[in-house]
Amino acid sequence: MEQKNLNIEMYDRYEAELLQQLIALCNERGWLSGKLPSSVDIEDKWKDLSADFMVDAVREYNGYPLATLAWAAYIGAAVAHWWDTDWEQNRVRSYKSLLGFKGFDDMDEHIVQNVLQYKLGDDNATMLDNAFHLCADKANNMLLHQGVEPGSTDAFYLFVRTMRVMYMIGASVHLKQLGYSMQAMPLINKPSV
Repeated sequence: MEQKNLNIEMYDRYEAELLQQLIALCNERGWLSGKLPSSVDIEDKWKDLSADFMVDAVREYNGYPLATLAWAAYIGAAVAHWWDTDWEQNRVRSYKSLLGFKGFDDMDEHIVQNVLQYKLGDDNATMLDNAFHLCADKANNMLLHQGVEPGSTDAFYLFVRTMRVMYMIGASVHLKQLGYSMQAMPLINKPSV
């Protein structure tokens, strides 16, 4: 497919609007404080994980749309945790390391218990579950109301962009949970030459 046939501007607008809406929702609920805390390492890891994840996500979306979208956020939380604990060791982890005993079906529980080290049902796990499923609901609603034909190229690329936003929201919410926040830095006056 030629690049000129893609509606890149539409995808960019959609992604920016979705991100803005999910940030606002998370700020309103206290899951974020202002902007997204993130890192280039975390953002770039999506490129490594997304191809394998998208194979499962495309297959599962019609039957389990909210879970599929929420799983992208759980992946983001896992990567944020890896980044926070030992990025040099964890940066090479693969998508398969995020799959649970039942594969894709229990990925959320596997990430919560075995990556994030939370007990199912504890306050931290419950907060993530609430955040990721509420964001998934909002994202799914926005995705379905884009007026594109289901199964079309546009639908696919909007889905891909939705997954990336959910991943970034998941990473950011967990970084906030870990105590990270974005803060304005004072400008440093440069000495005159």
